[in-house]
Amino acid sequence: MSEMSRRTALKGIGATGLACSTPSLGLAITKPASTTIASEALANYRDLAGKVKFGTITDLHGGLAADASDRLDKFLAATRKEKCDALLQLGDFAYPNQKHQEYADKLNRAHDNVVHVIGNHEFDYGLTRKDCYRAWGIENSYYRRDISGVRFLVLDGNEKGSTTHKGGYPTYVGEKQRKWLEGELEKSQLPIVVLSHQPLAGRIAIDNAKEIQALLSRFKNKIIICLNGHSHVDSLLQVNGVSYLHINSASYYWVGGKERMAYYKDPLFTVMTLDPQLATVTIAAKKSSWNGPSPKEIGYFDRPGAPSEMIVTPQIRQRNISRM
Repeated sequence: MSEMSRRTALKGIGATGLACSTPSLGLAITKPASTTIASEALANYRDLAGKVKFGTITDLHGGLAADASDRLDKFLAATRKEKCDALLQLGDFAYPNQKHQEYADKLNRAHDNVVHVIGNHEFDYGLTRKDCYRAWGIENSYYRRDISGVRFLVLDGNEKGSTTHKGGYPTYVGEKQRKWLEGELEKSQLPIVVLSHQPLAGRIAIDNAKEIQALLSRFKNKIIICLNGHSHVDSLLQVNGVSYLHINSASYYWVGGKERMAYYKDPLFTVMTLDPQLATVTIAAKKSSWNGPSPKEIGYFDRPGAPSEMIVTPQIRQRNISRM
């Protein structure tokens, strides 16, 4: 995310759930506190057998963040033991150039089903979408992947064309992509998980967030959850029957100033378990601590417009999100 975005106030983003302390392969799951969305379940959800597990990581920042390669290794080790059906990376993964190709190679070798989302920092140093295609082995910046009876719709929130953009990285879903998304939502007979780097809801959401939210809400009975990175916070929002979950950075929270980055001692990531029959998704907790002075200790939360301390936290909370 950009320095401007990192400084953007996030008070409008809510947070629920509590982290748990029982470790299991670097992850922890306890009896969840349920969050319910009142809506009809798709009949075909009940026709699908078994649960689907997908390891999720975002904002690793390979090439920028300290010890990013080691953090990726720990994610891959944990998800390998969990026997996931897919691995998801939600952007700002690593610079897609030859110098940092090892990040993509490690991830792609780790699983047959890897889903890549392009973040804004993939465009640093003059890099382009074509560099991402080459480095990651994908063919487009927005696309569909069907894995174990779940349809993943990957979005590209880096498009130009916004009439309200005020500088920094573009943060927009253009008309062609929006029409593609609408078509995919209309025809899908599978439960849907929407993936994006930039938030589709919240204070640092894409410029046309309301337009996309309205579209997604039309198909809320098909959508299990929308996942994003970019904000480096742990937060859940629900807008008109659709859940939007901000996944925390694997590496750090941006505090700016001379400190710049407040690192997490341990890498943050999660394994999500989706139950198609119940239309629920369980988020496994991953708790760490600040590696050095915390944002609170440096007075970060005393700054004008600072986000809530509730969501600026070195953890991913355990959650159970239900549509039943």
